[in-house]
Amino acid sequence: MELTIGLVNTYSTLNIGDAAIYSSLTALASGSKVVAQFSDSQPEYIPGLQILPQIGRCNGYISVGGDIFNNARESLITKAFIGNLLQLGRDPRHTFLFGQSIPRSCHGLSFQALAFYLRKLAAVCVRDTESHQRLTASGIPAILSFDAAFALSVSEAAKEKAKEILHTLAITPESAALISLRTFDSMYKHDNQKFQKQLVALSRKFCQQGYQPVLLIQSQAYGADNDLAMAEEIRQEVPQIKIFNPFVVNSNLAKWELVMGALAISRLIVAIRYHTSVLALASGRVPFNLYYSNKGKDITKRLQIPGCSLEEFDPDIHGEEIITTSMATFDHEAIRQQVKQDFQKCYSRILP
Repeated sequence: MELTIGLVNTYSTLNIGDAAIYSSLTALASGSKVVAQFSDSQPEYIPGLQILPQIGRCNGYISVGGDIFNNARESLITKAFIGNLLQLGRDPRHTFLFGQSIPRSCHGLSFQALAFYLRKLAAVCVRDTESHQRLTASGIPAILSFDAAFALSVSEAAKEKAKEILHTLAITPESAALISLRTFDSMYKHDNQKFQKQLVALSRKFCQQGYQPVLLIQSQAYGADNDLAMAEEIRQEVPQIKIFNPFVVNSNLAKWELVMGALAISRLIVAIRYHTSVLALASGRVPFNLYYSNKGKDITKRLQIPGCSLEEFDPDIHGEEIITTSMATFDHEAIRQQVKQDFQKCYSRILP
């Protein structure tokens, strides 16, 4: 009998990182029908995943990774946070959480509420050390692993398509310096104006050194989680900059595959978004990891890849370090196998 597995706590298919997580979890749960629902008016294609108006009753549930348990109100609990908790409470004995980070905005009352629900689940697996320490200190036997998207592989078709997209932008992969970007909101308190100036300075530096700066659009989701406005503002300052936007490309490949293909073939990668780093590393490339939260810091520390926090970043100081990454490669196979093994360990606990 084919099992139906529901993905819960989903966010959006319009964010490449989240889409990559959904694809990975769908592939890892092979042999089952995997279903999910989204509020997107036109969801993007996720290989193997059945997108439904309502997921209904399932044999088991996976609480998807990401920063799902952000809580925007300091001393209170938001309606969205309560909604996410309730999804964990559908059928706790047949639900596990995989590849999650517990964001710093989840503390005090909201963290206590989350811990109450997590204690009832079949398994809990997180992707960063800080989240793991917080949960184990609360008596939750969490597993420490890595992001689910590490289980993905880059295809030759994706690399070829990415090369074709770069060619239409008059860029050779050998000269491309791919930069991801994001706008910050109350969840991550960074100065957007200062950050934008840093990216302008970095892009100009790349131009001076013979590289072609390319801004990578990795999300066109909701509120601040849409990269295009900031990218256009930076291009006003640096007219020679190019924009790689997978959302406007017609292809039978998923959008995350196009991004992964571009990361695999570009000369330099500056990763502000967490999944720029994850997808680059999973394709065997080493990015400069410019992190803004515990999940990004964890990648630099645990995997010992070059990078620094956004507060410390200085294009003049770190420019040379970024350029040295162009020749570096990353052996991703051990992490891919660990993610697969950790998933199966959790998955086996919800199977009938």
